[in-house]
Amino acid sequence: MPNQSIKRAASILSLFSYSRPHMGVSEIAKEIGLPVGTVHGLVRTLQEEGFLSQEPKSRKYRLGMRLHELGSIHLATLEINQKATIPLAYLARDTGLVGRLGVLERDVLVVTLDTMPMGGPYAAPYIGAAAPAFCTSMGRAILAFLPPEEVEEYLARVELAKYTPQTVVDPDELRAELARSRERGYSLSRQEFLLNLDSLGVPIFGGGGQVCAALSLNGEPEHLQEEDLPHLARKAMDTAGEISRYLGHYQYVDPRHRRA
Repeated sequence: MPNQSIKRAASILSLFSYSRPHMGVSEIAKEIGLPVGTVHGLVRTLQEEGFLSQEPKSRKYRLGMRLHELGSIHLATLEINQKATIPLAYLARDTGLVGRLGVLERDVLVVTLDTMPMGGPYAAPYIGAAAPAFCTSMGRAILAFLPPEEVEEYLARVELAKYTPQTVVDPDELRAELARSRERGYSLSRQEFLLNLDSLGVPIFGGGGQVCAALSLNGEPEHLQEEDLPHLARKAMDTAGEISRYLGHYQYVDPRHRRA
């Protein structure tokens, strides 16, 4: 059936990741539990349409350039990216830290915008990368301002896995951290997702006044010292307020004065 074929094709594409960029037909078949012949036909169709490409030497498959084209169109036309590009660029320039914007999608934090400060050696852009929401500052900034029942549903669905020795995986500790984030208006992640990376996150609210995204400032721990946080948080909240107003939330309220 057509719907079944679409689901199978989507399952195949979803197998590829940063840790597994290349896969052979037999590997794919084993992962999705289908006969090799069936998978081979699906893979060939995906290749013909540009969604997969085959490497000449290994004969394994990787994601095709058609997905890159579609992803670029999506990011370029995403309303929040259009509204946030200039404010986030100014924030990165003024603070000397990497500015990012992300949305919660299917329980993970997806980075849609990545802005580098001027004059510093920084890693390649992180756009499109998916990260766990519970241990990233942007994810926590969003979770902190969701209705409590939605947070509990999220915690029931998601595995709280340790990414570094600092990752908080106890649900009660995480609830307490989200409460602190609501109280102060910003969230923190201290080397919980990646070692040697600290991050400060602030929620962004859409036209309905509901949290719809978050932005973050990211850098090495020495660049986000405790004494620097109030100043950085104020700048980040001002930028988040500007973006929220661009999105139609004209009665933007400081996150510290809101209730989940």
